[in-house]
Amino acid sequence: MSTRSLTFLGCAWALCLACGGSQSAAPPAASAEAASAAPAAAAGPDRSQLPQPGPPTTWAPPAPTSWKLGPSSRVLYRKYGDVPLVSLNLVIPRGSETDPVGKDGLTSVMADLLDEGAGKLDALALSERLQALATDLRIVAGTDSIQLTMQMIAENFAPSIELLADVVRRPKLDEKEFQRRKAQLIAQAIASEADPHFGRRTAMARALFGKGYGGALPTGTRDTLEAISYADVRAHYKRLIVGDSATFVVVGGIEQDAVADQLKKAFGDWAGTPSGEVRALAPAPGAGKLFFANYAGAAQSVIGVMRRAPGADAEDLFPSTIFNRSFGEAFTSRVNLNLREDKGYTYGAVSLFQRYRQAGFFGIFSDVRSDVTRQSLDEVLRELSDICGSKPLAAQERDDSVGGLLLGYPATFESIELLGARFSQIPIYNRPLDWFERWPSRVAAVTLEQANQAAHSYCQKSDFSIVVAGDAAKVIPTLDGIGFELVKVDAKGQPLQP
Repeated sequence: MSTRSLTFLGCAWALCLACGGSQSAAPPAASAEAASAAPAAAAGPDRSQLPQPGPPTTWAPPAPTSWKLGPSSRVLYRKYGDVPLVSLNLVIPRGSETDPVGKDGLTSVMADLLDEGAGKLDALALSERLQALATDLRIVAGTDSIQLTMQMIAENFAPSIELLADVVRRPKLDEKEFQRRKAQLIAQAIASEADPHFGRRTAMARALFGKGYGGALPTGTRDTLEAISYADVRAHYKRLIVGDSATFVVVGGIEQDAVADQLKKAFGDWAGTPSGEVRALAPAPGAGKLFFANYAGAAQSVIGVMRRAPGADAEDLFPSTIFNRSFGEAFTSRVNLNLREDKGYTYGAVSLFQRYRQAGFFGIFSDVRSDVTRQSLDEVLRELSDICGSKPLAAQERDDSVGGLLLGYPATFESIELLGARFSQIPIYNRPLDWFERWPSRVAAVTLEQANQAAHSYCQKSDFSIVVAGDAAKVIPTLDGIGFELVKVDAKGQPLQP
């Protein structure tokens, strides 16, 4: 018999056994007693009603570890997962608050020049070296800080830190690079003036803070940028970029010993005391005024209704967070449902608190159709009046706000970069190390009464300013009787002569 025939017979025999071909091999029938002892089939789900949610889970990020580095700086560190990626933020807690009046943007220009050549490398060579290491370097100047952020591979941590030390401690600050970047930044500022959102932003800063703390746009305007000299940049670098109070925030897949060793080598002797003078906080000059920037032919008006608020250390920080969530932050908030869903004036409206170190603001913002600008402002003012009068926050609104904030909280830490950015707020606003650990419990503890008390602090019409960037010919004739003094401004926020 051929091998092929034997194989066929073997397969057939195996198939016969598998299918129970031999009657004698069949198992005996189960007895009645055994059948009664068998477990009953599990009951299926009740499909007559919606399933109920399970018990809520609690989550909070662990606090970072901290240690002193050199004479006056420190490190915040957190091991995060096993992926060999690292995020490093160098936080220098001094920003545009130190810009001299009339030279808004000086800190940003100086920070922009830090990576235009450093150590032995010119701008191009430095960029190529960073690319070879697969390290991304970004430098941003805000109101209260300068942040140098690196995203890198863990195995390239040491050479990346060496480059960072050159950028921070040994920048070239070349005059030709300064003139080149200054011209580019002025061109960008001029282009920005065509955007109504820029017009709203400049007018808003002046209305809320004048020329004091918070009144300088970190990026400046064309006039203030033109006033900045090369000597200003070099002097500002010496005043601000020193080791005092600087913080290195390091998170990711790297061991603490490696972080400590490399930072000590590159920055262990970094010292110096800052000498930049911080602007004083001035009274809000725009309360009760409506600032209008003309954008002829605009199909939409970019509006803002805002008022000053306490800074990052506000006593009502958590109650006001709950109030704001219900009032205008969430998609289902009062302002958005009114202007978008009910009236159809806009694609969206939002309210927010911006907390700087010394002060901040609360504002309601939207882009609305030009023909309903006045109606939109009236609705925003009515919502402010209602929440302190006939329609205070309801228990369901408070519960929805707390639930939404807590459920969305983990997503703000889902990547190494996000975790580093969150931890960077600790040195900027002088937060304790367990700030983010305790945040969920402090949100959950806010009562309905506390949220409504916070709302009452932010609803007085006389405390607000209004900014509108839109078509003056269409909108200004509709503003009679709104109850705010009209002030016409240009795209840089400067009042126009009558």
